[in-house]
Amino acid sequence: MAKILIAGCGDLGSGVASELVAQGHSVIGIRRTLSDFPAGVEGITGDLAEMSDDRLPDDVDVVFLIMTPNGRTESAYRRAYFDTAQTLIHRYKDVAKPPKVFFVSSTSVYGQSQGEWVDETTPAQPTSATAKVLLETEQSLAAVFSSVSVRCSGIYGSGRYRLLETVLSESDWGANSWTNRIHRDDVVTALVLLANCALNEKNVPAHVIVTDQTPVSMWEVKLWLATCLGAKVAVSSGEGFVPISGKRLQGQFLLSQGWRLQYPSYVAGYHGLLEEFRALRK
Repeated sequence: MAKILIAGCGDLGSGVASELVAQGHSVIGIRRTLSDFPAGVEGITGDLAEMSDDRLPDDVDVVFLIMTPNGRTESAYRRAYFDTAQTLIHRYKDVAKPPKVFFVSSTSVYGQSQGEWVDETTPAQPTSATAKVLLETEQSLAAVFSSVSVRCSGIYGSGRYRLLETVLSESDWGANSWTNRIHRDDVVTALVLLANCALNEKNVPAHVIVTDQTPVSMWEVKLWLATCLGAKVAVSSGEGFVPISGKRLQGQFLLSQGWRLQYPSYVAGYHGLLEEFRALRK
């Protein structure tokens, strides 16, 4: 039985925590507000960025850092990611056996934007201020721990209605681009698999991409959703249906370890979300 700390026990973290508890591990979860945690999880409520060493558990084998910023600004990202990473570094850098750390990052650290194919060998070259904070956080953790940057593409799933609401609003779709997605449930299974790789002392690369392996045109996704929702096609640009911007993602490590996607495309993943969304609007 391993001792696992999930720093950021929200939606994703709670899913990972439940799976690891079911496997028999001892799991401690941290969340900034509220005190409800999955069954079997020892909960700590508080702001990790301000948490003192004595509130964090001793001798953990694995740490997951799974944070959500309060906004899309550089300062919000720094607070959510970099500052919380510094708390973990301060607490665990000098312990006898430092933990394996998995930081849930984003594929936004790849700044490619002209339709390039990107995989786990591609160097990260962020262009936005928020992506630069993510890479800085990755590097600060890697300088101290045996860490893995888990770079997720756009996460969707239960309760995540932003794209549906955008399509239903019938506002202009804007320029077309490549988009890459991953269902929340598939992120959970990926993270659990990575934890088990670490506990079984398998080599894990420093950067792992988590995506559904199906890059697609944003207009294609919106057209399919508009058809399902009965919304109008809101395209005013005449640039054509084949995108010339964005990037196309592939990740091989997880597949090499036997990971299988429950939702291998947006069509598979959005069916359940559409049903949930329709039920809420009745």
